[in-house]
Amino acid sequence: MNNSLRSRRLGFTLIELLVVIAIIGVLVGLLLPAVQQAREAARRATCSNNLKQLGVGLHLYADKNKEHFPSQNGGTCCWGSGLTPSQQNNAGRRSALQEVLPYLEEAGTYEQIMAGDGTMPPGGPYPWEGWSVWNKSFSWMRCPSDMPEDRQTVSCNYVVCTGDNVQHHNWIGGVGNWIDDMGRGLFYPSTYSGTTLAKSGCRFSKITDGLSNTIAMSEVMHHLRNTSRNTSGASDDIRQHEAMNVAGLQANPSVCLAMNSGGYYPQGIQTKGYRGNQWRDGQIGRTGFNTVTGPNTPSCEANDNQWADSSTVVYPPTSGHGGGVVVLMADGATTFINDNIDCNGSSSPSKGRNQKGASPYGVFGALGTTAGGEAVSL
Repeated sequence: MNNSLRSRRLGFTLIELLVVIAIIGVLVGLLLPAVQQAREAARRATCSNNLKQLGVGLHLYADKNKEHFPSQNGGTCCWGSGLTPSQQNNAGRRSALQEVLPYLEEAGTYEQIMAGDGTMPPGGPYPWEGWSVWNKSFSWMRCPSDMPEDRQTVSCNYVVCTGDNVQHHNWIGGVGNWIDDMGRGLFYPSTYSGTTLAKSGCRFSKITDGLSNTIAMSEVMHHLRNTSRNTSGASDDIRQHEAMNVAGLQANPSVCLAMNSGGYYPQGIQTKGYRGNQWRDGQIGRTGFNTVTGPNTPSCEANDNQWADSSTVVYPPTSGHGGGVVVLMADGATTFINDNIDCNGSSSPSKGRNQKGASPYGVFGALGTTAGGEAVSL
């Protein structure tokens, strides 16, 4: 009898087993958020390292090009209708990301682009055209918090800062457009004399606010859809799409902030999704952002443009990190900018690309300008 009782005491009762399972469940519940936070911290560190690599590439480019950064868009020009791929040029839209390829261990790809291949001209065709030489992306172009390895291969999570102006973005492609060698931000279009490249990129001497006080690049979340359509409810993430036909952006950019319904665009708003699509194209709709509204707020265009060619836009940086974005400063340092950074309400009229003076958009706007004279830093 005693041996039988002793044997039964060695096992668990049902209540004891349930208590143990409950304790394990509580521990797992406590550990999972910590594991997820650790994973996101690692992803954010990778993203920061990618931007640091890009910063190194920008400065190596500047060292080789008389202390000026690459332009927002440039290359050969100019666009013409009815041209075959072998007759095409870059339409003045070759991106800054193309220019830094040789300094980020991708000299082979850059040399192939510049050489052409018989079917495509030296320097490549229109950047929106497909071509086996550039139909790819690289690990340093992708942030693991947004774009896993199996996503569209021509895309990129890193974009250049064009300043705090709402209007006058891009190089339209016709001879004589945007001939002024000037921009509010670090990146702006090249200038041409006829079809010949005249000036390209912001010189160090123009960055009077200081390299450490000027944003060079940041992030953008990418979306595979790149055609326009009407939303059918809360389905289009404000971090991955743009609202079309938003009136009054130049006079009051804060109207874009109203295009937010719980992190999505309101039902019935026409949207498109080009941001981060095609890294070789320098249009702001693909590889740029401005510092008018805070990070992770809606993106808007005033134009009825179904492609990536809108010139009057509010395109903030966006990320999958939560709470903000990683930015690269012009001196090569990276930092994290919170979503609630001061933008002074984003309600003042925008300055033109060729206008001087302090930014009307608070700390964030000031960090986006090269020569605003604002006494701000991070």
